[in-house]
Amino acid sequence: MEKTFVEKVGKIIKNKRAIEKSMGVSLKFSDEGITITSKKDDAYDEFIAKEMIEALEQGFTFESVIKLKNEDYMFQKINVKDLARPSRIKTIMGRLIGEKGRTKEIISEMTGCDVAIHDFSVSIIGNTDDVEIANQAIRSLIQGSPHASVYAYLERNRRLRKYKEEDYGLKEIKRK
Repeated sequence: MEKTFVEKVGKIIKNKRAIEKSMGVSLKFSDEGITITSKKDDAYDEFIAKEMIEALEQGFTFESVIKLKNEDYMFQKINVKDLARPSRIKTIMGRLIGEKGRTKEIISEMTGCDVAIHDFSVSIIGNTDDVEIANQAIRSLIQGSPHASVYAYLERNRRLRKYKEEDYGLKEIKRK
């Protein structure tokens, strides 16, 4: 039985039935938080449901959150307050969001991940390898790397991923 505490339950209540149905769990709300119980006594289902709830709280849509059912996908949350001096937090959050949200959008497009910025944290949902690339880009921005350097890193990784996919596709065709 997993337990999680969330401050804003509106989005979770709205998606309660969908989470319960898709994960085979039961959600019980109380003052202490949300208790998640698997109907099949499966700790993995409870863990993924907890991740889904945390992702919803971070501002992701249910369409993004449901991807976590796939074993190749993961949710990661980076707390900016843990990585930066208090006097730099607002500046760093501005760097991560970018003008009109463009930096966040570029990280999302280049990695194929869903990215959400909420309070003083950045959260990522995506394929495990892609989340690692997005995580590195975000941490580089937090540490003060120029946007151009981070975008170049993302572009290199996108090209590498494309080549790997093409190579894998060619190998599959040759085997047939």
